[in-house]
Amino acid sequence: MVTVCISHKEDVDGIVSATMIKSIFNAYQFLTDYTDFIPILEHVSKMQDIDRLFICDLGLSKANEKKFIEILHDLRKKGIDITYIDHHDLADEIKNTLNNDQIILIHTIDECTSVQIYNRFSDKLTKRFALLAACAAIADDMKNKPIANKLYKMYDKQFVFFEATSFSYAIYDNQHNTDFLLSLVNELITTIPHEITGILDSAKNYAQKVHINLAVIERESKMMNNLVYVQTHSLSTSIVANMLLALEQNVQAAVAYKEKNDNYVLSLRGSDSSNHHLGRIVNKLSVEMGGSGGGHQRACGALIPKQKFNEFIEKVDSMLT
Repeated sequence: MVTVCISHKEDVDGIVSATMIKSIFNAYQFLTDYTDFIPILEHVSKMQDIDRLFICDLGLSKANEKKFIEILHDLRKKGIDITYIDHHDLADEIKNTLNNDQIILIHTIDECTSVQIYNRFSDKLTKRFALLAACAAIADDMKNKPIANKLYKMYDKQFVFFEATSFSYAIYDNQHNTDFLLSLVNELITTIPHEITGILDSAKNYAQKVHINLAVIERESKMMNNLVYVQTHSLSTSIVANMLLALEQNVQAAVAYKEKNDNYVLSLRGSDSSNHHLGRIVNKLSVEMGGSGGGHQRACGALIPKQKFNEFIEKVDSMLT
């Protein structure tokens, strides 16, 4: 049986998810970000002799959900078994459509994707994968969720945080090195992050970038009524958004953005005191602006055309009152 897995390449959760699926099902791997998700899915849909497809840790938005459903519907008509495993916000009508097409949906917003996979297939995985799932939960700031917390508490706290942080920083440092990211998927089947060649050097390199950029972020950030935002060039937008939110604790949200061709890639992080669902706000607004986006209540992302960026920021700010 030929199995393919498409998973998120930008964080620990996506890489660990891909590793687990490869370990269990010997799946051929494709790693992608949200921007290239649909093109990769279209490419896979044209491949011959596929029997089974897994899609992991790749949330949908209003900009791509229709195309996603269309492609999966066509694949099901070819007799391909499909399993979609995710933890991002997902509309009920999408769930119903997937179920009607007899697509296996493993989904909850209460556990990261890796933890869901481990929980579902633990009888086919060694206990070492519990550590990797715990690392994914830490990196996704979901270590206090019910199942994740049990996995996390199986290990020394400093040890699992070290593994998670080293792994996460190495991924950030190699975002454009697909061969390296794919090698991580293969290596993690038999080892743990710090033992993989290049992980610690990459993590150290990225940590140095973070240190250098701390003062830059604080100096160049711009404050609005309810949010603060800053442009980043060398760091992951998600890291910068987290740093910015920690620096400016009296705001509802922090936004970091980075140039990508004619667009800006954005990461948004909401404060613990905010009751707004950032993912839903961004999902709706980004489509209105000709972009795409969405995600969790306090952590989400977007791709916005450059000429619409200021309008987007102003509208998000006004909706956080």
